[in-house]
Amino acid sequence: MSPLSRFEIFLAEIDMKHHREKYNPIKLVECDLPRDIQALKHIYDLYWEKREEYISWKDFYKCYKEDLKKQLEDFRIERRFSHETFYRGLPARIYRTWISLLTQIQAAYLAESIVGIGKVEMSAELDWRGKDMVINNGNGSVNLQIRKESFSREVRQPHTIKRRTEAITVITYEVSPQPLTPKKRKESKPFLDWKQKWQGKLKRLDNGFIIFQPDIYKGLLT
Repeated sequence: MSPLSRFEIFLAEIDMKHHREKYNPIKLVECDLPRDIQALKHIYDLYWEKREEYISWKDFYKCYKEDLKKQLEDFRIERRFSHETFYRGLPARIYRTWISLLTQIQAAYLAESIVGIGKVEMSAELDWRGKDMVINNGNGSVNLQIRKESFSREVRQPHTIKRRTEAITVITYEVSPQPLTPKKRKESKPFLDWKQKWQGKLKRLDNGFIIFQPDIYKGLLT
């Protein structure tokens, strides 16, 4: 089984509804986190570099919290959070990072399936430099950012932003509306419109996770 297929099976098993209901209302730790307690390195290491076993959210958060126990406490005390407030808000904050980066990592696995293993780079260091991935496609390197957008009228085509030393191509995606009508007898019109708009580019898994499809890279990697 390919790395892409294995990862998408893992994504399909995430209980998105449960996590969304649990964490969406919690906005207690929304301040900037210093790099030494951000979750990026843990996420890229476990879900991109190692590729051995994709652990659940619960196991990931436990690993993250235990590894950075001292750093988290130092930050909490420095920012004067109470113990209860900080450790109630922290998992909600880290979960949002976790689920967002899993989306980007799926995009990287998809790109890798097109250009070949070893030709796609992802890391916390690249992320901090504004690059979600770097793809080497034989004609040079393509720097990419992946951005989520709210519902829009048109399909956004990849576009390039230029910095002083390099260009970064931005790919956008859109979370789908609810797939079923209130009576759950057929697919809703907003969802049908979303499927038509993103045909070949995005797919909604049964649990609500949005994954990229090959056409999202059309004209970029070949």
